[in-house]
Amino acid sequence: MKKYVMPLLYLMSSFVYGFQADIPHKPSVINIQFLAEITAKGQKITGVALEYEDNILANENLRQLYQVAVFLDDNFIENRQVMGAYTFHQPTFSHQATAGKYVILALDEFDKSADLYQLKLDNISPIRVRERDKEGKVVWSEKVQSVKIPEYYNARLKYLITQKGNIKLANGRTLGALQEWQTADKSKVSTAYLDQFSHRTVYLNRKENSLNYRLYQPRDKQKNYPLTIFLHGSGQVGSDNLAQLLSSKGAISTLQYEEGFVLAPQYSAVFDPFDQGRGIHWQTPNRIDLLVKMIEKTVREHGNIDKNRIYIIGLSRGAEGGLNLLLKRPDWFAGALLMSGREASSLEWIDGNANKDNLMVLRNMPIWFFHSKEDSISPVKGSRINYRILAEQLQAPFVKYTEFSTTQAGDNGIIHHNPHNTWDAVFNSPEVMMWLLEQRKR
Repeated sequence: MKKYVMPLLYLMSSFVYGFQADIPHKPSVINIQFLAEITAKGQKITGVALEYEDNILANENLRQLYQVAVFLDDNFIENRQVMGAYTFHQPTFSHQATAGKYVILALDEFDKSADLYQLKLDNISPIRVRERDKEGKVVWSEKVQSVKIPEYYNARLKYLITQKGNIKLANGRTLGALQEWQTADKSKVSTAYLDQFSHRTVYLNRKENSLNYRLYQPRDKQKNYPLTIFLHGSGQVGSDNLAQLLSSKGAISTLQYEEGFVLAPQYSAVFDPFDQGRGIHWQTPNRIDLLVKMIEKTVREHGNIDKNRIYIIGLSRGAEGGLNLLLKRPDWFAGALLMSGREASSLEWIDGNANKDNLMVLRNMPIWFFHSKEDSISPVKGSRINYRILAEQLQAPFVKYTEFSTTQAGDNGIIHHNPHNTWDAVFNSPEVMMWLLEQRKR
């Protein structure tokens, strides 16, 4: 009889009313995906999606369970700030947790290790351009038009994800603590909006005279959508067809409030080799003609673009280009946001050319200008002159102007320490973005 006692005691300790005692098992994370966003300071890793073998039982208050450490070139950088942890049914952010096998770790976008790339400074040699001196005479001068090129870390950037304790699955299984490594290869990074932008190129007269651009298109082809054209500034000149999407929220600014089409072109050099002597950046007639062809092609190929809702958004040299595009085809556009630009009809750095005759065609165009009075890169007088001609001389009823006082990072919601940057405030303003999206072609 005694020989049956020990097995009986074991069975009693292992089962209570027919249930096996809970024993943590060695866990197995099936997949780790980085979640990234375009922020005011570029593309950042702002989350991690952990895929488990089955649904998680608890769906919120999981933050204390995880630690996220970052290494670059095998050197420890920091532990990321975990702002929240919850379950979801797919590897993406959500405002509401749901039943699911994914644990979403929300990370602080302001962590110093949130970057996916470093910026390489290029194009730092001075160029010769024309401008006016203090007496108004046109003279030659030297300017630097540097650019910042994103260079991705890829496998050099590693994350160590630690699950510090137990987690219960919906199937009753308990998973014990774990540690998993994941490199930041491009295939492991999912970026909201950015991943839907496709690469395109448009040509004018010959193949060498081309303009690269990105196109965002909504998935629903049965519904009509607005079209936004975003024009970058001098810092995003290049041939990667990417920098214009990463440097600010400009390309996604309207998408944050309403789904729609977006065109984001990029030119490759300060001077236009196909339009010598007639300007720089977006000033040349050739580049404006390339923009016109890009828009015509896009509208022709996508019948669900609402032709009464085509908008322009331009910052810095892109604001100048936006104004030139409006002047070229005022009949196309419903409205524009122009930030930190220059006086209309400027040539290189030569200003003093704006007048009511060349701005007359924009008398009924909804335009909202923005500028900081401390801007030393693109002087505030340019936007003031444009606004005064339109509002005072032409009595334009739909033109608006907002001027900032910007002396430190944080003023007016501008997180960069740079008075030239007014777009931080604009792209994060529902007031401004909804104003634009409410405009219709007149």
